[in-house]
This record gives sequence, structure tokens and C-alpha cells, in this order.
Amino acid sequence: MIPKSVSEHLEEYICQEVYVQIAVIKGKEKITTKSAINKYFSSNHFRDLSEGRPYDHFINGLKDKCLGKLLNSPMRNTKTDDEVIKELQNKLNTLKEDELNDTFWEIETGEYLSGAQVKELENQRDEMIKKLDLLKDQKKSDEVYETIINFCRKYEELCKIKYPEAPLPLEITKTLN
Repeated sequence: MIPKSVSEHLEEYICQEVYVQIAVIKGKEKITTKSAINKYFSSNHFRDLSEGRPYDHFINGLKDKCLGKLLNSPMRNTKTDDEVIKELQNKLNTLKEDELNDTFWEIETGEYLSGAQVKELENQRDEMIKKLDLLKDQKKSDEVYETIINFCRKYEELCKIKYPEAPLPLEITKTLN
């Protein structure tokens, strides 16, 4: 199971990317949110999302931070007062080589993931790709539209908590509640 903090971090990243792109289209074109979303569907940003690129970026970042890459690092035995580095050193000095090669550090949350958890992320990516595939089934456009609206709604809900005074350009939560 993927740690909740990692799932939330990735979801926030994706929601923010979608929201910002739609808000830019809406502001630039001076059109409705619905029209902006429909225009978003023909953008390179939507193509990247529907091909799973945000997940790929995140997963590749994790794979770059495989602890096995630090196996011969001089940092393993360097004195430090940094608690994060101490925790990392502890992992490097207590895990076996095969465990290090199957442990990935997600820096933003401080979580360590296993290869199986990275595979779970890859499966989530594949599910999102299927969910956003407009080419195979044009009837699916309402479902894809709802998925995009949900990304925007989640982002506005996060913004209301983190930045309660900030204006929300799409006002999804106002118009859909």
C-alpha cells in the first residue's frame, strides 16, 4: 500500500497542473470554465496527462532515488546533525544490498517506498490513462470531463484550506455545489 502522504502529494501535484492549465485557458480566452475544459482536451498538457506523464515524472524521480545507488557513498559514515541524513544513513547501514536496491526515497514526504509500491503507482498511472482516453470512445467524453472537474474540485478544496483568502479562478466548488 502506498503511504497516504505520497498519494496525497502526487494527487495534489496532478490536480494543480490540471487546474492551472484550465485557469490559464479561461483567463486568456475569456471563456467559461466548461469551454476552457473542452479547449484543454486539445492541448499538449491534456495529451501529457492522458499519457500518464505526471506519474512517469514522479516514478522516474523515485527510481533516481533508489537507496541502492548510495551503496558505496562516503555519506554512509559521515558525521552529521541533520536528522534526515541520520535516518538515511541508518537505512544505508542496516538494510541488506537487495533491500537497498528495492527501497526508494520520496524526498517531498520523507517516505520510503518499495519496488512493489512503485509498481502500484505504475498501475495507478495505467488506470488514469484508460480513464482519460478520449480516442477509443468518443462517448466517454462526459466521463473524462467529470474526471477533469474532479481534479479541479479537489484542488480548490485544498486551496481553501491552505490559502483561504486566495481567489479561485474557476470557482468549481461554487458553481457545482
